[in-house]
Parts: sequence; structure tokens; C-alpha cells
Amino acid sequence: MTSQHPSSRTFRGNLVLILLGALVAALVVGGVLWARSNTTWIKEKAGGSAWYLTYEGKSVRGEPRATVVRYRHNPDRYKPEKRDERLGSTRLPWSTKVVVNTGAEARVEVTPAGDGIASCRILLDGVRLVAQGRSPGPGKPAVCHVITSRTPEKWPR
Repeated sequence: MTSQHPSSRTFRGNLVLILLGALVAALVVGGVLWARSNTTWIKEKAGGSAWYLTYEGKSVRGEPRATVVRYRHNPDRYKPEKRDERLGSTRLPWSTKVVVNTGAEARVEVTPAGDGIASCRILLDGVRLVAQGRSPGPGKPAVCHVITSRTPEKWPR
């Protein structure tokens, strides 16, 4: 029968706690690193990867009105279907917020009234300019379009 000193039992207890703590820390760090590197994959598999965009139109010259405003968006970020909207006579400046799926075309077209000149912009998250356009001549539509990034949360500079 061997007797153990209380200090050796304490040492082993502390060693077990240290090893368990290291194991938990390693699992947490490993999980965080895995999640960071696989977030895109998870989002692609879960669906719902889309961009929040703002479409804008304004009059550069002439009457502050568009005869037609057309724009494209995705009504449901979880489905690939797109929808083209057409507005009749619209007061300028005009804007709307839309959702456009990853890898899809974002598009807005503003046709000025009479011999006016219009411009358009597409903003990412309402801030970053990703497309702009201007009427090529009086009465001609201003067209803005861009293909959204296929990678969720990573829009190229």
C-alpha cells in the first residue's frame, strides 16, 4: 500500500486542469478558425446570399421627371428568380432600396422627360458607389448595371 503526499495529488489535479483548459482553448480557437474560413461555404449552402443596393435616378438637365424608370431586383433572397419593375412618370430625384442575389445583374434605367438629361447610380449598402451612368443625349435613358460579387460579404474594390 502506497501513500501519496498531498502535494503530488495537488500537482496531478492542477496538471489535469491545465490540460483540460488547453484542450478547451484549442477547440475554441480551432472552431473560430474553421468558421472564419468556411463562412462563405456555409452561407452558399444555407441560401439567402444577397446584396443590399440602393438605386438612384436624378435629373441633370431639364424637367425633374422621368417618363420611365426600370430596375431589376430579387423579390426573395432565398430564390434565384429576378423581377424587372417598370414605373411610369416619376419625379426626380428618385431612389429605392433593393436586394440583388450574389452573381446576379443589378440594373436601373432612367429615361428623362422631353429633352432632359438624367443620371443614375447604384450604391452598395447605400454608401459605396458600384455603378453610375448618364444619358448619352437629350431624352435618352441613363443606364447603370453591374454584376454583383458571387462571394457573400466580399465585393471587389
